[in-house]
Amino acid sequence: MIPAVSPEEVERRIEEYRQEGYKRRAMPHGVYEDPYIVCPWGNCGYRIAAVDFHIEKMGNPGLYTQVISAWWQGPGIVGRCPGCGRYVLFSLSAKQAVDDPTASGLTVLPDDWHQYAYVI
Repeated sequence: MIPAVSPEEVERRIEEYRQEGYKRRAMPHGVYEDPYIVCPWGNCGYRIAAVDFHIEKMGNPGLYTQVISAWWQGPGIVGRCPGCGRYVLFSLSAKQAVDDPTASGLTVLPDDWHQYAYVI
């Protein structure tokens, strides 16, 4: 039997993963489990179980730099839900509804981000 990992150790490992991801400028991607698979806007129902954003394909080096920082060192990145069109904050393992991302200073992807991304 594998011993349980303490919550503190889980947090330490996540922080180490974030530091390494930022240092290596790793591409942002998230894998979501219930309840985070479904769009956080209650009446939408659009499902994203995993996403690889492919920011490099968007042709905007400035956005790429912003996204890497926001993903690995900040709260995540915002994109419009492909289903309902409302803003969603994507992080490593969760999604959150956002009314006005610019007022919060969040990094926002272009509206067509999902056409570049690999979405499952």
